[in-house]
Order: sequence, then C-alpha cells, then structure tokens
Amino acid sequence: MDILVHHGAPLPQDIEYLIGCLAFIVEAVLFKFHLHGRTEMDVLVHTLLLYVIYVNIVVVMLEMRYRHSVAVALVRAYSVLLQGTWFWQAGFLLYNPLPGAVPWRDDDHEQMMVVTMMFTWHMAAVFVVMLCIGAVVAACQTARHSASQISAGVSDELRLLRRKPDTSSAHTAAVDCADISDDDNVDQTP
Repeated sequence: MDILVHHGAPLPQDIEYLIGCLAFIVEAVLFKFHLHGRTEMDVLVHTLLLYVIYVNIVVVMLEMRYRHSVAVALVRAYSVLLQGTWFWQAGFLLYNPLPGAVPWRDDDHEQMMVVTMMFTWHMAAVFVVMLCIGAVVAACQTARHSASQISAGVSDELRLLRRKPDTSSAHTAAVDCADISDDDNVDQTP
C-alpha cells in the first residue's frame, strides 16, 4: 500500500492508515478467537498480547488524525515494538524450543503472576530500548549538525582572512602593489 501511495496511485486519502488499522483489527479478531479451549497460562499470554494490539488500533487511528505529531508516532513505534517482542516472548513461554528447558505449569496461579510481572518488565525493557535508540539518533544528529556548523564557521573565517581590509582605496592599492612586487621578486630568484 505504501508503494502505491508513494507512486501517486489514485487512492483515497489516508488509505495507508485505514489498511494498517484493518490489519490490526483482523489480528485482534484472530487472537481473540484463538483463545477458546486453551489453558489459563495460554489465555493470559494471549490476552496481554491482545491488549497491545488494541493499543495499536487506537494509535493508528490517532496517527491518521494527528499525522505530524511526534508523540503519536513514538507511541506507535513503541506499541508495535512491544507487540512484536511480546509475541516472541509468548512463543518462548508457551513452546520453549531450548533443549532441557523446564515447561511452565499452565494451571499454577503463582507462575501466572510471574508472567504478568514479566510483561510489565518487558514493557519497561522496550521503553529503555526506545530511549537508547533515541539517544543514539540524537547524538548522531547533534554531531552531524555541529560538524556542519564547524565547517561553515571555518569557511566563514577563511573568507574573512582572505578578504583585505577596506579602510581606504589608496591603502588597498598599495597593498596590492606590494603583493605583486613581492611575488615577482620571489619568482625571479635563481
């Protein structure tokens, strides 16, 4: 859809947001009805994932309305990253592929509380990752911006040094003649 919008295909306005919202709605419906007949642990893990999908639906609609808002774009990036990483985490919780891993007890209330706590820690970890990415981008932009200012400042200083003072036209002419005669003497040395 983004490729069609980029190349100017005759599409309705904001269609990319509507299609993105529709994709999250379809995913929410699939996960909602995926829970029937599952264990309590499975239902909890998928319900936490559903909450994140619901947030994604709301944020995409908000971004369609406030498309130039940095805060809404950051919330969307955070929620999509959280959804993807929790999906992976859910796979490891429910179907751990590592050899020798001890499976979770699906009916243990204490382990379900641990999973809920893991989700909150997961949210915090994604937030810290987003902060780190933001810090790296800010540092790169600051270095790039200051480097361009330094190069602009150096070129301004060089232009000022190359320029001769305009105090009087006679003084300028005398300096020019002195420069020419000094250059001629230097070139004529054997």
